[in-house]
Amino acid sequence: MNFYKHLQSELDLIKIDNLYRNFRIFSSKPGACVEYNGKKILQMSSNNYLGLACDERLIQAVIRAAEKYGIGSTGSRLLSGTHKLHTELEEKLSELKETEKAIVFSTGYAANLGAISAFFNEKDAVYSDELNHAGIIDGIKLSRANKFIYKHCDVNDLESLLEENHKKFRFNVIITDSIFSMDGDRAPLKQIIDLKEKYNALIYLDEAHAFGIYGEKGQGLAHELNLNDKIDIHMGTLSKAAGSEGGYIAGKAELIDYLRNKSRSFIFSTAPSIPVTAASIKAVEVIRDDFGLRKKLHENIKYFKQGLSRLNLDVIPSESAIFCLKLDNIQKAVDISNELLEKHSIMASCIRPPTVKTPRIRLCVSALHTKQDLDYVLEKLAITILSRLL
Repeated sequence: MNFYKHLQSELDLIKIDNLYRNFRIFSSKPGACVEYNGKKILQMSSNNYLGLACDERLIQAVIRAAEKYGIGSTGSRLLSGTHKLHTELEEKLSELKETEKAIVFSTGYAANLGAISAFFNEKDAVYSDELNHAGIIDGIKLSRANKFIYKHCDVNDLESLLEENHKKFRFNVIITDSIFSMDGDRAPLKQIIDLKEKYNALIYLDEAHAFGIYGEKGQGLAHELNLNDKIDIHMGTLSKAAGSEGGYIAGKAELIDYLRNKSRSFIFSTAPSIPVTAASIKAVEVIRDDFGLRKKLHENIKYFKQGLSRLNLDVIPSESAIFCLKLDNIQKAVDISNELLEKHSIMASCIRPPTVKTPRIRLCVSALHTKQDLDYVLEKLAITILSRLL
């Protein structure tokens, strides 16, 4: 078969199943509102939870760093690319996370991929929540560790797997998101830690959607729950609440030193650029010092949650800035997302398989949104969704 005809036939099948994806291209700074196709739309699909992606403090930090140090990092960290800004960022992260050290990767996906595959192998067992992020799933595959998938947030299922298997392997590691990106709910961290201690396991915690939002200084959900010292491997991103790019792993010194020498996605990737690193440094400082942004975000989360509850929609229970409305078929989800955008100027992403099992509309609240913004979204959701359910 001709290779390109094969690709086209696969694309045709994707289109038939309503799973074909296109870019929606914006032409303005990220914010509560953005410019799309020449018009202003309300952005409800961004992970820019604190609004730092357009924060003037980060922008000025980028300008100063670029003028002083240039743009590119010029190589991988171990070859020629480590700049003093990289080490400064890692020091600030480890201080904020209250760990001995931290190491920064080019993306959160690369952090998960590089850390899991470096730490574990076929002698080990990984116990992974069924809704963990793709970076975790791919990291486990690459590690060749024995994989046990437990039902979402089901500690009874997790314990049954640990009880049956934990004595067979060198290391047993429980891996979970703290906030799940496509549901918005929390992992039951306290109960998971109880199992860690009972079965002498490790915990790898992905705080991608919690870093900057929870904890006294934005450290994450583990800090919020006073469980930080129970986590063995802390993972997080700089591309969501921090408004920049990159991922990090934080923990004990030997853990970080090991990654520097063994993690392939770290060793063989060009270091984060100077502007990105400068933005991340300033973002960590703002997260640490500016409680007002988190306060506004949590006020908006509470307000929007209360508003959704009055609409009687099938909303996945959420304890975060992520709200997902479940729908019974893909076509309906696509149509609702398109109508919200084209008719009501609201960007509300349609999430479809294989990202999730059931289609949904995913809405994200930001500290930048006003109550008027959120009221408008609630009004148009009622009109658009409820009319289709009648």
